[in-house]
Amino acid sequence: MHTAISSILFLFVATTASALPVHAQQPTFEDPPYEDTVFKAEVVAIVEEGTRPVEGTDVIEEYQTLTARITEGPRMGEEITVENDSTVLLSVGDDFYLHRLAPVGEEPELWSVGEPDRTWVLGALTVLFVVVTVVVAGYAGLRSLFALAGSFALIGYGLVPSLLGGMSPVIAAVLFGTIILSLNMFVTHRFNKPSAVALLGSIAALLFAALVAQVSVLLAKLSGLSSDEAVFLNFMTDGGIDLSGLLLGGILVGIIGVLNDVSVSQVHTVVELHDANPNLSRRSIWDRSMKVGREHMGAMVNTLPLAYAGVSLPLLLLFSQSDAPLSFILNREIFAEEIIRALAGTIGLMLSGAIATLLAVLMLVPKPPHATIEKNQ
Repeated sequence: MHTAISSILFLFVATTASALPVHAQQPTFEDPPYEDTVFKAEVVAIVEEGTRPVEGTDVIEEYQTLTARITEGPRMGEEITVENDSTVLLSVGDDFYLHRLAPVGEEPELWSVGEPDRTWVLGALTVLFVVVTVVVAGYAGLRSLFALAGSFALIGYGLVPSLLGGMSPVIAAVLFGTIILSLNMFVTHRFNKPSAVALLGSIAALLFAALVAQVSVLLAKLSGLSSDEAVFLNFMTDGGIDLSGLLLGGILVGIIGVLNDVSVSQVHTVVELHDANPNLSRRSIWDRSMKVGREHMGAMVNTLPLAYAGVSLPLLLLFSQSDAPLSFILNREIFAEEIIRALAGTIGLMLSGAIATLLAVLMLVPKPPHATIEKNQ
């Protein structure tokens, strides 16, 4: 019952927050100069397949000429002959997305091969993820899945519209990050004092990470325009979105999950130590909890940097072929963004454990009438 009430409460707060009037400049979207329509299609036959050099280079590329049948929409059943010069070769029976550029003037309509249909792979992996989570984690895992679904709903129906409505990305990320933290904490771990204490520790660490990231982005003079997506978004909104702020918002959203992890672990460590021996002093429980926490947080130090390094691996390989010095490569905005993202997030992660432990000791551990001060072994 408490879980259901908490879900409704925080979803209501998120919806209300996203509906607040925004006074910032409203981004404007312009119509594209051409009409690009996407159709789902199936490969009927491979007319031609081979290799050829990329013009002006020594690189050899593979290509195909396909006959494709449109399987959805008003032109369903129509067959199109199209060249596939993408990096993914298709086989007969494969489903993929077909792009149509509308004719301009006397020019005919143009067709191009888009992405393969990966829906079934993503669906199967999602089902496996849900099954493994429920089997291994039980009801706690099931509650966490509901919290995860609620988090994505908050991002899709709250955070994104707020950003498009002109709200400051940093304010939006902190606001919705706090709501998502609350949702995850109370739905997964229920309403109780340890969850509330862990939430306070996570929020405090989130705010400190926001400060560190804000200062770092300003001092490093990051524009937020290092990716093609950011450049395209800037054009689409006519510069109406603060892209450096959006970078900050992405950093904060990316660390929410690990903040919960560390805070909850530390709070419950404090609770278990106190329950095992109520005569332990607060200082002794703090020392013992941090002894456990340092091992956990030490392991977590690798989490964010390695995750972001994995995402940037193709870029690392690309720049490894350059003769430029390492300092120059790391100074490029695309790498500086990931370094700041990883380090600011890890700082927040470390602080969430320490702050949650301190709050748990102060708020959940009463002073015993005859406290026994113990030395750490």
